Amino acid sequence: MTQKDYDKGLAKGWDADDMLSVGQHKFRPSRWAEKIRSSKTKVSIYLDNSVIEYFRDRAEQPNAAPYQTQINNELRKVMENGSKETATVERDILNDRKFLEALKKKLETI
Repeated sequence: MTQKDYDKGLAKGWDADDMLSVGQHKFRPSRWAEKIRSSKTKVSIYLDNSVIEYFRDRAEQPNAAPYQTQINNELRKVMENGSKETATVERDILNDRKFLEALKKKLETI
C-alpha cells in the first residue's frame, strides 16, 4: 500500500491503529480479523514464571499455537468442564455408599 492509499484509508475514517504494518506497507485487516479482535479483551495478569515458561516451551513445538492462545484454551477447558478436582470430589461422594445412606437418613427427617 502506498502512502497515498494509506492517506485515503485515513480519509475514509480508518483509524491508523486499525491498519497493520508489514514492513513499510500498511493494510486494513479483514472483517474476519476485526471480529476476532473484538471478541477478545486485552488484560494484564500476573502469572508464575514457571507457568509462562511451560506455555512458551509448548509454543516452540512445530505447528503449536502461540503461548497466549494455549493459556486461553486451557482456561476455557476449565470454564466449560469444571476442574478435575471438582469432578473427582463429586464422583467420590456419589459413589460413597456410607455417605449416601447418612444423607438419605438426614433427608428423611426433613
